[in-house]
Amino acid sequence: MGLSAEQQSIVLHSVEQHAKVLAVAGSGKSHTMVERAAYLVEAKRVDPNHIIVVMFNRTAMEEFEGRLIKRLGKRNTPDSVTFHQMGGQCLKWLVSGGFVENWKFEPEPTRAQYFCADVIGPACRKYGYKYPRIVADAFLGFIDRVKSDLATPQEVWDAGDWDSHYEWFVGMYPVFEQARAKKKLRFFSDLIYDPVVAMAQSPEAAAHVANRFRHIIIDEFQDICEAQYVMMRYVAGDKAKVMVVGDDDQTIYTWRGAKPSYILRGFEEDFEDCLTYRLTRTWRYGHVLSCAANYVITHNTDRADKLCISSDSTPATKLMLQWEDVDGKALIKVVEAWLGAGRQLDEIAILVRTYSRSYGSQFAMLERGIPFRLEGGDNVSVLDNPWVSALLSWMEVADGRFAKRPYAGEPDGGSVFKMRKLLGTPPLGISYEGMKDLSTKVLLEPDGIGAFNAFVASGLTAQEGHLSARVYKRAKVWREVRALSHERTHSPMDMISLLLERLEVYESIQSFSRNADDAEEQMRLVEAFVRYIQSTNFTRLSEFLNHIDDLRSFSERAKRSTVAVHVTSVHKSKGLEWPCVMMIGLHEGGFPHKPRKQSAGVNEAERIEDERRLFYVAMTRAREQLCLFSPPDAELHTWLRAGRTGSPDNLPADGKTASRFLYETNLMLADTLPAMIDQPRQIKAANPEVYNAYLAELGVKGRARSITEAAAAN
Repeated sequence: MGLSAEQQSIVLHSVEQHAKVLAVAGSGKSHTMVERAAYLVEAKRVDPNHIIVVMFNRTAMEEFEGRLIKRLGKRNTPDSVTFHQMGGQCLKWLVSGGFVENWKFEPEPTRAQYFCADVIGPACRKYGYKYPRIVADAFLGFIDRVKSDLATPQEVWDAGDWDSHYEWFVGMYPVFEQARAKKKLRFFSDLIYDPVVAMAQSPEAAAHVANRFRHIIIDEFQDICEAQYVMMRYVAGDKAKVMVVGDDDQTIYTWRGAKPSYILRGFEEDFEDCLTYRLTRTWRYGHVLSCAANYVITHNTDRADKLCISSDSTPATKLMLQWEDVDGKALIKVVEAWLGAGRQLDEIAILVRTYSRSYGSQFAMLERGIPFRLEGGDNVSVLDNPWVSALLSWMEVADGRFAKRPYAGEPDGGSVFKMRKLLGTPPLGISYEGMKDLSTKVLLEPDGIGAFNAFVASGLTAQEGHLSARVYKRAKVWREVRALSHERTHSPMDMISLLLERLEVYESIQSFSRNADDAEEQMRLVEAFVRYIQSTNFTRLSEFLNHIDDLRSFSERAKRSTVAVHVTSVHKSKGLEWPCVMMIGLHEGGFPHKPRKQSAGVNEAERIEDERRLFYVAMTRAREQLCLFSPPDAELHTWLRAGRTGSPDNLPADGKTASRFLYETNLMLADTLPAMIDQPRQIKAANPEVYNAYLAELGVKGRARSITEAAAAN
């Protein structure tokens, strides 16, 4: 693969200057970085040991390292590392120099959770939290943000969107750090935080780490946080020449400390004599998609002035606006049309802002027998999610399919596991062994509540004695639901309504979720499950459960399929691409996402810019076809026909109005671009500015006239 003129100038950049590369999606930045490293080694005779390439995650690092080895051979290949590996190396240098102690590194997240739960246990009891491990997840997120921002706990609390009832995290942070120091432990976030703090406190320590490399190349610089940035400044010292590569329009990890300001302004302020380059040509998608994506992202104010331009060799990407329906039939039609054209399922990706937006599509594909693979785990599956799975198990009890009669002998492990999930959702707060004991007792004696009484009398530990009331409350639900198995005349809607009320599902989700976002996601999933029950129109519970059995059977087969539709979040899609991309749930309040509960301190303008960058990333994952699914919106159609961008004021977040970002695409004007490039023609539009700037970049003489300009001329 050759180099474009833009790429060539970056590869041949002076070895005596720092550089910043602003690279649009699909612009071949990885190829350019490989050739830059090769140029330093081959043409400039730089020792590969004096070059370091820093990547954002292990997958990207391993892929890049493979490319380097293929290009230069293993012997001449510079090291590629992640930021955390770089932090670990800094720690090794500081330990060898006697600046820090060699503490134990604990890489397992579960170990961090257990340690944290022990530390905050007394505080949890003080503030009325019964499950320290659940609170530990939220507290570890707070700790990570303090360490990534290099800020005080109070500053992070004041600037963040935290649940107000966790304000005690601020005072607990130093307690956690003292406990960590006492045990001499380092967790994942400490790999960067600890060396940075050591170097900040000791100029000698900083000098010991600095100037070990002549050249540093940093990828995905737009997603860097303060701790990573400061660490790389220390590593660079005053001798290394640094080249950073990224795209400010793809800064999508602001929730963990990334800011577009680092690549837009911060780097040039700290690394003087820096040259800025642009990779503006994409080899991924065609002109229509480039133009529409440009229209969207140019509504952000905190960004570099650049356009993404498709190269001559890109495919003629097709953009489709589809009216979305609740049962997913519109999506199924697009999938089947793709297959009808001789294409494959694994060429399709369904991208969602939140997984809760995918549940209707999941049910539709299950019913239609279309295999799909979820990238978010069981929690985001409509059938495997713990809440839905437990509700279905309760329904099976009501229909006499589970625990219909006492076990004659010792219950099998599968039945005990199923009963433990059923009785333990919502959580009772009992230990694993305790729940296993209770489940076994109920399987042996399912009639009435005698098994629950026996468990309370002998199965609860002294520390769990206060949970007896909760066990008795669950026993009453068990007795009521199991009694229904003798009638078997109830509908699935009656059953789900009863269970939601008796088990206090929504209230429990709020109580037991790690944070407000997780609670919202779980509640939306349960709501989608209820809507699906309504849509099936089954009048008898047994018929509905037979239907669910069929879906589960297909789901298990689909998981083993090697050819399946990808379903993933926009965040997880970063760095990936597919021939066909479908973006679903594009309504105001869905994308841009509007949380049910939002802190007063959140800057709404910045939040919308974050969401717009995410939308831009999603659009630019497509190569040949991008399908945008929106609720039917007549105003959107009128808006796009006029060649307008921007959006109407005060769009309601009611689930029935198209996303403001769809209004911003100027989709119908963008669709005329290939014809205009081929043969300039007369076109009028309300907002042709980006369209005309795109044509100018290509050297095309034709221009669209603004409607106001055309009216004035007449």
